[in-house]
Amino acid sequence: MQAYMVAILFLLINGGFAETTSLQLASITSLMKWTNFFNLRDFDDDGFLEYTDEQDHFRRVDINGDGIASHQEIHGDSAGEEASETDFQILDATSDGKITMVDIEMFYFELAREYGNDVNLKDYLEYCLLQLPPQASGVTVKAFVSARRNFLITDVDDNNKVSKKEVKSEFRVADYDKDNKLSKLELDGLNLLRNVDVSEYCTNATVGCPVEDFLVIFDQADRDGDDALTLKEYLMKFGELTKST
Repeated sequence: MQAYMVAILFLLINGGFAETTSLQLASITSLMKWTNFFNLRDFDDDGFLEYTDEQDHFRRVDINGDGIASHQEIHGDSAGEEASETDFQILDATSDGKITMVDIEMFYFELAREYGNDVNLKDYLEYCLLQLPPQASGVTVKAFVSARRNFLITDVDDNNKVSKKEVKSEFRVADYDKDNKLSKLELDGLNLLRNVDVSEYCTNATVGCPVEDFLVIFDQADRDGDDALTLKEYLMKFGELTKST
């Protein structure tokens, strides 16, 4: 209860978020790292951060059970991603160089005040973005979340990769008139490239984009040449082209 009151007092003193992130840019690398952190902390895998998730996550990372999560413990739970000083400071609400349940409660209640008790990925990324100075390039949080969702929809076998077979299958479904080309209207049915301006990749965008054009785009994005796109490969190719819709 005492920690809870400290969290509420912190919010009353500092107020809510004064900054907007709707047009602020971040690198795809940072957004992917924060997404991994979000998934680690979403303890019940329901797509939302709740207070019980934060409690369970803290207990997991506090390996020695001393009630303090060190930078080393946070880094060890980061699923291969480097927990930078900025990432640590996001959780260190009291700025004392260590993370306790007081920090976790202050962090969560600050989020909850702005976004409600159930914090989704977009909310979490926007909060993380506030901790960085303005970036000159990158993507908006909304565009990133949209592009990531399009990838996951296309990945029908849930193996965290999109194969050429999956791309061809989605193309056939989107090609409503079965002329082996996607018109501008039919492009909306291609989840993988929804909200992406593909005109520069199509040999004749005014007529329609044949599947061969999309396979060329696929090969360009497939950096390791394994005939499958990882989420990172997809986002590095198309993330900055995705419109914030």
